[in-house]
Amino acid sequence: MFADLAPAFSGPFDRFSKSVVGPEDPRPALNIRALTSDPEALVEKMLRRLAPEASTPQSRRGAASLWTQFYFALVGVPVVLAAMRGRRRLPVGLDEMAVVIGENGLPAALKLPAAGTPQPDRDPRAAMEALITDHYVPAVTAMSRAGRLAPRLLWCNAAVRLVWAMEAAAEAEPEDTDLADIAATARQAVIASPDLSCGAANPMFDMLLSPKPESGSSYTRKVCCLRYMMPGVADCGETCPLPPCRGS
Repeated sequence: MFADLAPAFSGPFDRFSKSVVGPEDPRPALNIRALTSDPEALVEKMLRRLAPEASTPQSRRGAASLWTQFYFALVGVPVVLAAMRGRRRLPVGLDEMAVVIGENGLPAALKLPAAGTPQPDRDPRAAMEALITDHYVPAVTAMSRAGRLAPRLLWCNAAVRLVWAMEAAAEAEPEDTDLADIAATARQAVIASPDLSCGAANPMFDMLLSPKPESGSSYTRKVCCLRYMMPGVADCGETCPLPPCRGS
């Protein structure tokens, strides 16, 4: 962990402190541009964890989608936490990041060349927009083709992780009303605005819907993540858009 990023991953976010590493980490890491440019290698990583169970087209798609959820958490959560809790903007380009793959086949750590650059405030919008345009757009295209997944499913997977990170950062400091306002404004920009500030269409627009009645979550997914297709893997609970009878 970079010393400059330590404040962002302190307290309730300590479990993320080992998920961001620097060049000195001895573990081999895959350059993300190279990974997303090799469909065969990418699909092998996406299916490795649950390969024995992924024996049908449906279960293979479920396994691939589940892998992307870990990926989007590994990449997106640190970007949001660094901005909102550490006042730093991480490098997000495909050539700037590498990913360490764990023995179980899942993304285990994000390897960065540096701790990013200081930013004057805690607003994550600029960092998230750069993440969407410079990283997620090409990554989603590659993952969609490799895993035979609809792009909107992947954008929903990505949006869930960003919104979780924003809300968790604000909830960790409930007395800080400014941070709560920042989180609310940033969430609006990510999922409720059809366009990004640069003028490009926002691929995360409308990916999360109003929560179900009596739900403890702040949203419901618009697109099912397919994880229920995997044996022994829990569904999304209150955020799932499908009825409880889906597995029958």
